[in-house]
Amino acid sequence: MIQRKSIVSIAVLLLIFVLSRCMNYVNASTDSRGKSFAGAASCRQCHQSIYDSVLQSAHYNASAPVTEKNVRGSFHTAQNTFVYDSVTKLMMQKRDSGLYQVLYRNGKETEAHRFDILFGMRHAQTFLYWNKDQTYELPVSYYKSVNNWATSPGFSATVPNFQRLIGKDCYECHSSFIRDKKTDAPADDYFSGAETMEVLEKNSLVFGIDCERCHGPAAQHVSYHQENPTEKTAKHIIVINKLTQQQQLDNCAVCHSGNDQRKLKSRFRFLPGDTLANFFLPVTFMETNSGFDVHGNQYRLLAASNCFLKTKSITCSTCHSPHNNASPNLSVYSQQCISCHSPAGNQFCTTTPLPDASLNANCINCHMPQQASNAISFQLSGSSKPTSYFLRTHKIGIYTKQEAAEK
Repeated sequence: MIQRKSIVSIAVLLLIFVLSRCMNYVNASTDSRGKSFAGAASCRQCHQSIYDSVLQSAHYNASAPVTEKNVRGSFHTAQNTFVYDSVTKLMMQKRDSGLYQVLYRNGKETEAHRFDILFGMRHAQTFLYWNKDQTYELPVSYYKSVNNWATSPGFSATVPNFQRLIGKDCYECHSSFIRDKKTDAPADDYFSGAETMEVLEKNSLVFGIDCERCHGPAAQHVSYHQENPTEKTAKHIIVINKLTQQQQLDNCAVCHSGNDQRKLKSRFRFLPGDTLANFFLPVTFMETNSGFDVHGNQYRLLAASNCFLKTKSITCSTCHSPHNNASPNLSVYSQQCISCHSPAGNQFCTTTPLPDASLNANCINCHMPQQASNAISFQLSGSSKPTSYFLRTHKIGIYTKQEAAEK
């Protein structure tokens, strides 16, 4: 009798194991990117602390479905209105079916569109709405620097516009995947010259920049380590610090080297270990010397820095962890500077009559100052002048006091 119970118990355990493997397989196979992807949630089984940190990061929240909790702008009366002219205003309103931007003319509602998708978390938030198989940008965004609603980048402060189409190109840096039904894949040929209206598949959207966007497809990795739990060496996955310097840089630069290059194929096809040369046409001499905007051009600005050119070892992870947001404590980054520019050496800062302790704590504001973007500005309601959008330059250099004090 005891033996029979033991056999039954073993059989039950085996069945549970088989079913769990089947469930893991189903989870991997239902990822809209294909069966080779496991889905980010599968990473938490072995990498809980990293995964939980990533959930709070700007990368993971580069796009998200809109909820009342993740929209930072106010919906309270007197704080929720953008005035275009004496008879036209836009109001941010909560309704039973969601959050809306509602246009009024002479006090009468003429147009209303729901906040469906948000782009951005830290500096600003802009919003999209679905209309059948396309997404469009809402005309008003939220900006942290003014803690208020203002025009979305490039939008008029006098004429409301709900017709700016947001195609797959924008999702390539703000999400991990979305499928165009017309091509049935993200692998369209950008160099063909063909221009067709995209038909986006709403249910294929993988929000944010997730684990597999940077580390590559992980289904085989997850499966192997579930079957071999004692194996501590990562198998069947790209280990980033084992890539070459250029491969590590390109893994970030695919989205952080500007949006002014002619693409050869979709960024969604980029996998760690690829190089930008396979995805973009070469930058011309004129483009190289025209100056790069601080918005989205972190890699090319860094690559133009003497620190980068002389050391030939700097990567993005020298200063940043992609699993966490940038630290507000600038001394954290200054210590990376001090590792080469020691006060005891002949390359330490001598241009400012400040005590060494102050210099050690903040190299950044002088040598990587906040600068106004030429690509992005916005207007507040009732303002006739644009407000600058400031971001920290990644071109490490020596700036005048005026340049360094610009923000």
